[in-house]
Amino acid sequence: MKPSFIIPQLGKNSHIRYFSSFLLISLFMIVIGSVMYIFSILITDSINPKIVDLENLRLKDSLVDLFLSHITNVFWILGIWISAKTIHKRSLISFITPYQKINWKRVFFGFIVFFALLSISQIVDFILFPEDYKWNDFDASRFIWLLVAAIFLVPIQTTSEELFFRGFLLQWIGKLVKQPILLSIIVGFIFGALHFGNPEMSNSAFWAGLDYVFTGFILSYIAIRTNSAELTIGAHAANNMFFCIFLTYENSVYRNLPSLFVLTNVDGMLSTIYSIIIYTLFFIIVIRYHKKKMPIKK
Repeated sequence: MKPSFIIPQLGKNSHIRYFSSFLLISLFMIVIGSVMYIFSILITDSINPKIVDLENLRLKDSLVDLFLSHITNVFWILGIWISAKTIHKRSLISFITPYQKINWKRVFFGFIVFFALLSISQIVDFILFPEDYKWNDFDASRFIWLLVAAIFLVPIQTTSEELFFRGFLLQWIGKLVKQPILLSIIVGFIFGALHFGNPEMSNSAFWAGLDYVFTGFILSYIAIRTNSAELTIGAHAANNMFFCIFLTYENSVYRNLPSLFVLTNVDGMLSTIYSIIIYTLFFIIVIRYHKKKMPIKK
């Protein structure tokens, strides 16, 4: 019998253990991670006070902030790892796959396919609305540092979210909700709601919110259908890395970064339509890939 990702057979997985893990994970991510992030701002202020707004405890330089903000994600992963080891008595990998090893081919397949779909959609949008794009002020040194952050740090941020939403939370709620679509809707809404504080919401709250919820839904459904979070880890990393490197615009998480292009006009409805089409195509492609490459044993 094929091992189940949503209902793990290994370890101890009662509701009280999931709840205890939730508290521990929240402690590491919200409390310890935030304290360490603030501490890093104070250290930065002692080194270069010009890039620090000490009164509001924030960094004026978005590139420096991109590096330091990942401290919270490191502690988020640490909290999930400790919870897996001490509370659930199983490995961190069990929040990614029911097998003993991660299938990196699936992770990279998800990354490549989603990155390609994003690239095609942006090329189409550029052809249709070339006036909405302009070259960013290019600084080779800052762009190289941006690439370093995008390649080595952004995947930490996206993986921390996948471990929590498509791993921990999907498995916990999956103990109560067995219907895949309903389970995906619930986890997708939670994922979306926790992104409602992002600056993109100021462009068009309804469409941006719908985009976040649909993204959470389809990634959760893919994890259920493919029996792992490997493909979604790849896709999530591709999405954030793409926008970090290539596109920045006002009222975005990656605003004021030295990305290659600046988007001068953002249509919330059109962006959401693009996103729905991309994720739907991604779903079709990876489901077919999963059926052909379904692992028998590891």
